[in-house]
Amino acid sequence: MLFSRTISKDERAETAITHMIFFIAAVILAMGVVSVLSVNVQSISGATTAGSKIMSDQLRTDITIINDPNEIPYINNENYTFYVKNTGRSELNIDYVNVILDGVLIQSSNQAETVLDGGVVWRPGDVLAIDVTTGQLSSGDHSVNVVSENGKSDSMNFIIP
Repeated sequence: MLFSRTISKDERAETAITHMIFFIAAVILAMGVVSVLSVNVQSISGATTAGSKIMSDQLRTDITIINDPNEIPYINNENYTFYVKNTGRSELNIDYVNVILDGVLIQSSNQAETVLDGGVVWRPGDVLAIDVTTGQLSSGDHSVNVVSENGKSDSMNFIIP
């Protein structure tokens, strides 16, 4: 025997209201997911842009130490001068040049940078004189590494007689 039941208007209204509540909850949840994904995509896009700018700067930057490795200028065996030429295509800030002498980072208070043409910006083709004050270096082989503001570097081995 089949029983047939008729659905009242109240039950249809309750079902419709329940479906509407689930629909609104699904839309709100979907909007939350979209906003989270949007923030992540924007973050990745920003990081990619910053990374490509750094890479572009590094490709346009090049420096070369032009000292004679057998004749490093010095005063009192404590003040050494290294000459570095900007052989790249971009201007560099001399305030962010680091010197590593025999594997030891020279503190900025113990180095002075001067662009030989008298400028404040280290332009392509300009030579930078870096005066390094350090303790007396022993005679023999030594190394110097000069690092520019964006990580481009050049190194040289030299001899103190």
